[in-house]
This record gives sequence, C-alpha cells and structure tokens, in this order.
Amino acid sequence: MIGTIPRRLFLIVSVFAFLATGARAFEIEKTEFVVGLSDGNYDPIYLPSDVVPLLPDRACFGWRIKISGDEKLVFTREILKLPEQPEYWSGEDDKYSTSQISEDRTTAITDEYLPVVDGWVENYWCVSEGDPIGDCLLEVYFGDVPAGRFEFEIVSAD
Repeated sequence: MIGTIPRRLFLIVSVFAFLATGARAFEIEKTEFVVGLSDGNYDPIYLPSDVVPLLPDRACFGWRIKISGDEKLVFTREILKLPEQPEYWSGEDDKYSTSQISEDRTTAITDEYLPVVDGWVENYWCVSEGDPIGDCLLEVYFGDVPAGRFEFEIVSAD
C-alpha cells in the first residue's frame, strides 16, 4: 500500500502541473460571434452578426470557437465589457458565481471550464431589461492564450 502513495501523489501533482501551465494539445480552427432571437417559446436560432437588439428575454449573443484535438474540457477566461453599467449582472451577488464584476460594474470576468462538443467551445449571454446600448467587447482566453476577440453593438429595438 505504501508503494502506491508516491504514484498517486505523482499523478495528482502531474495533473495540477499540466492544468497550471495551460498546456494544450489543440489549435483554434474557427471563431464566431453569433446573435440569437426567440419568441420565448423555443431556443433562439443563432446567426453570425455583430448587432444585438435590446430585446429582453428574446435576444442572446455569444461566441463559438472550433478547436482541433480531443480535449473534453477547456479552461476559459471571458471578459465582457459594456459601454455603461447594466441594472443587473447575473451572479453579481452570488459568492459562488464564476464571474467577477468590476468596481465600475461595466465589466464581467468569468473563469470556468467549458465542455468541448463536436470540437466547439461556446458561451452565451442574453440581454436583460436595463442593459445599456452601445459598443461592447468580448474577449475569450483559453488559459492565458487569446482565443477570440469580438466587437459588437447592442442597439435599441424601438
């Protein structure tokens, strides 16, 4: 039994060292920024666009990044910058949230592991009542490596 402890410890240390270095066995093949609309009765249909209508509970936006390799999970850092403070940030008052909100409340930084499905890593946000209109920026990192930079605009739906 004592002989297995060093092997287990070595394995655990190796896994943490691998994760900490951000070592990857994949390359980025494609990046997309998409906008989705729904009537509230079904999942949004997403299409490439850089214009997001301010339609609370109906409009969503997000990124998709296609990677090569056989990764199952990717550690991501997502930085979403809005032109002004929204009325509400999802997870803002949740101490277990994966997002941290900047002091001026214009930026959310989200660190999390995301699954790779059919080679795609993706994440989405939906607009809410009280979100600001204007130019926005969404930056995505895989570990410390830039993976995507998306400039888009939230526009009034009136």
